[in-house]
Amino acid sequence: MEKMLTIIAFIFVFSILVFFHEFGHFIAAKASGVRVYKFAFGFGPRILGFTKNQTEYVICLIPLGGYVKMAGEMGQENVKETSEEVPEEQRFDKKSLRIRALIVALGPFMNIFTSVIIFSLIFFVNGIPVISNSISAVIENGPADQAGVLPGDKIIAVDSIKMDNPNEIANIINKRSGEMLEITVDRAGESIDIFVTPKYDEDYKRGLIGITFEIFVKKINMFSALGKGLITTGSIIRLIFSNTVEMITGKVPVEIAGPLGIAQMTGQAAKLGFLNLLYFTAILSIFIGLFNLLPIPILDGGHIIILTIEKLRGKPLEAEKINLIYLIGISFIIIIFIFATYKDILRIFVNK
Repeated sequence: MEKMLTIIAFIFVFSILVFFHEFGHFIAAKASGVRVYKFAFGFGPRILGFTKNQTEYVICLIPLGGYVKMAGEMGQENVKETSEEVPEEQRFDKKSLRIRALIVALGPFMNIFTSVIIFSLIFFVNGIPVISNSISAVIENGPADQAGVLPGDKIIAVDSIKMDNPNEIANIINKRSGEMLEITVDRAGESIDIFVTPKYDEDYKRGLIGITFEIFVKKINMFSALGKGLITTGSIIRLIFSNTVEMITGKVPVEIAGPLGIAQMTGQAAKLGFLNLLYFTAILSIFIGLFNLLPIPILDGGHIIILTIEKLRGKPLEAEKINLIYLIGISFIIIIFIFATYKDILRIFVNK
């Protein structure tokens, strides 16, 4: 049952990522006036499909992929897709560098945009956690406990300065480690002054008094949820970049997940509930988007580099050179795939 859940969850997540990635290429091509022969979701035998405005929309049996086939696309120049000759203004290869780069780049950027939307929906439906100035727990024999602070107390001032922001309160406690503080609390409507001395904690590397603030869930509107989704996506992108730099510089060990590892993490997220699976999908979508922007041939980032080289040369690269570049790119991706799968096997089956 657990394996079946993992398989279903992996197909669900992968389908979302592939669909919106290819949809990004599709809408950019359509908006730019490029003839799109086919927009396919999945591989293998066709299940459903229809044709509208010279584009065939197809759903195939195996939902592990998809593609957009455009007139004049690299590798499609000699493939006869229609008996009608396509005008030059509708061919991908006849568009300006800016337009072609936009069509290529919108796939990865759609992955990132998808993450923003998923995060926003999660925050809108689930709300956001908010830390209040009410104390939910007091650590036994800690500074606050010894001073007489009780669960349910609400901190309203520190050293006679009105204060109800838990972050500000925590910062003052940290800065005043070893110094006596006067904390005013609201206890059942009565203001009580309590003197407490923060103690430096070696584990947390900061001054603490041994209290936990109450956390509650706050419902927000869709506009606020969208802003929160943008902030969350941006934070994850920055975290990915900083972690990547640390791995490159050797500050942290190289950790990479291949298909097996991603499938395992997908299954674990699914077991925690649908919203957790969506959250994982949003994070993975960011990874997919950034990975596709890498300047590696066969990836979208590599395609943009080739377009830039052609712009600088003033003419297209020869087919033989392009084929060689793509062969190098494919070889590099295969090496990464093998390495990641090897790490997955060690982590999942050997070192479990």
